[in-house]
Amino acid sequence: MANVTVVRKKSSRVKPALRFQFDYWLLLAVAGLLVVGLLMVYSTTFDYGLRFKENATYYFQRQMIALGIGLACLLIIMQFDYHILRRFSIPLMAVTLLGLVIVLFFGERIFGAQRGFYEGSYQPSEVAKLATILYISHWLSTKGDRVRLVTYGLIPFSIITGVICALIVQQPDLGTAGLIALVSFTIFFVAGADWRQFFIAGLVGGAVFLFLIYALPHAAARMDAYTVALRDPEQASWHVQQTLIALGRGGIFGVGLGESTQKFGPLPLAHTDGVFAVLGEELGLLGSLIVIGLLIMLIWRGVRVARNARDSFGFLLALGITFWLGYQALINIAVITAVIPFTGIPLPFLSYGGSSLVISLVAVGILLNVSRDKAMQKRPQSANGR
Repeated sequence: MANVTVVRKKSSRVKPALRFQFDYWLLLAVAGLLVVGLLMVYSTTFDYGLRFKENATYYFQRQMIALGIGLACLLIIMQFDYHILRRFSIPLMAVTLLGLVIVLFFGERIFGAQRGFYEGSYQPSEVAKLATILYISHWLSTKGDRVRLVTYGLIPFSIITGVICALIVQQPDLGTAGLIALVSFTIFFVAGADWRQFFIAGLVGGAVFLFLIYALPHAAARMDAYTVALRDPEQASWHVQQTLIALGRGGIFGVGLGESTQKFGPLPLAHTDGVFAVLGEELGLLGSLIVIGLLIMLIWRGVRVARNARDSFGFLLALGITFWLGYQALINIAVITAVIPFTGIPLPFLSYGGSSLVISLVAVGILLNVSRDKAMQKRPQSANGR
């Protein structure tokens, strides 16, 4: 083991023999989602491209550029031991907070929200998802059992999470803020927080979230529309009605790829938040179940990667990324199926959006990197055997 330690100190690069010993099932699940995602991006944007850009592939080309950047980042991340990310957790968090502040003053306002740059494709809140997981995982992994103490655990954790979420709420983007808070609380609980602290934090956080729902006009309107729909489905909001119509038209096998009619106006934001509805319309229940199956495979392999991590940092980092992607997919699908009120959260790997796709692929790169831990744990034993 001493020899292995020396090697790690000399270089942070991954051994050539270990570069290809990652979780192939995880990679396969992501590849399947990317293929379906590209098909759906083109299907839902060619009409927008013709109408607004006089180019049917305009938005598809932009998504392909984001895909190329994301895959390049994925490959680069896999060349190094992921523990080097500890050094960048604080600088990345500082840059992310700066971006969240700048977008409030200089971001483009789209549909009443000021969340991003370059036609809303690049959003600091997307970076904040990964930056928060990375920072909190590093921070909690250094605390050990002290995380059970209020002064070392609950108070600093609440400040960190609260500042990030408060900046995102100002955009306003209550859905993303709630997602980050939910993932952060999950990591905090798994890290060994005292259950009383977790209960208090959850109670306070839930109360704040409910207050914001009714304090922010757009959130209150969505909640009112949701409660009305529960009492009388025929009185559901236009968006909810159109998503359900799209899913209903798809039936079991769908109307055919590219044949959706809901995406040509009736369904708002069909290429971003509503992509799952168009997927259900064009590929039917069968296609929807395949996508859900790929998402479940991603979550299963992500949890497996976390369990095989060699230390608490790798465990918390992998689990945080897995829960982030899982929660986000669950929330998006729940919105489309009218289970919860509408939120503007994209479906990972399928929705149109450069920053969402790039950051999701960076996160997958980290997961694939962590997945090599099991092979690295076995390596010293085989070396001793020789």
